[in-house]
Amino acid sequence: MTGIKMTMTQRYTHRLSRYSLALLLTIASSITQAQQLVSLDNPWVRATNAGQNISAGYMTMTSTHDVTLVKVESDVSDSVEIHSMKMENNVMKMRMLDSLPLNAGKPYKLEPGGYHLMMFNLKRPLIDAQVVNFEMTFKNNKGIEFKQKVKATVKSPDNSNQNNYGDHEHHHSH
Repeated sequence: MTGIKMTMTQRYTHRLSRYSLALLLTIASSITQAQQLVSLDNPWVRATNAGQNISAGYMTMTSTHDVTLVKVESDVSDSVEIHSMKMENNVMKMRMLDSLPLNAGKPYKLEPGGYHLMMFNLKRPLIDAQVVNFEMTFKNNKGIEFKQKVKATVKSPDNSNQNNYGDHEHHHSH
């Protein structure tokens, strides 16, 4: 044999270092790609009335891969929950969801009367033109979590598009 002789431990350490570097580069590449997976369009938050300590956030989410929204945080509330609303037996029912799966290429609209983000225990009133910062945590099909930040503009509800949102806090149980 020519060249440098390595002990078994040295060969193992050398191989492990090469594999570790390759794995690290793969993970870094996955994280970079993952952060570009979900498009978050037209984000907005409903303005609040005096004394109101909840609000809702809306946007359209489109992912390039199958991912799941698993957690949302906001700078204006103590907690944010993912909710769905649907009509059952002529009664609008709202449910808290642990997560929201997004299929690749399919836009998911978070909108009044449908899926939305409920913000509880607001830290301050929300008035027109303010900005709310959200941090959205997604998980890909390999179990790797990644975060995306989005800024949403606070808007007053459009009077021509009224729904039962005003009664929302009276029907929601925690």
